Amino acid sequence: MSKEDKLTPEQEKELVKIVTEIEAEAIQMKMDYEKNPSDESGSVVYIHQESSLLENEDEKLDNMALISSNKLLAKELKKQKKKKGDK
Repeated sequence: MSKEDKLTPEQEKELVKIVTEIEAEAIQMKMDYEKNPSDESGSVVYIHQESSLLENEDEKLDNMALISSNKLLAKELKKQKKKKGDK
């Protein structure tokens, strides 16, 4: 990873703030759904036009999933700082 690809401390803080806001909204949406369930429940899967899933119907979706949360992001940022020698 080159220097220009790395986030500044301000960008890292902003990213963590945005992730936290998105996660809070998702939790609120889940709580709202639990109180007011929809009759049209179900999962929607979006697949990118260049996804390998379009070529291989036997490929499992769980191998392609991305899990993100502010805790995981903070942990990853901490690892990157340790690699750089920051504390």
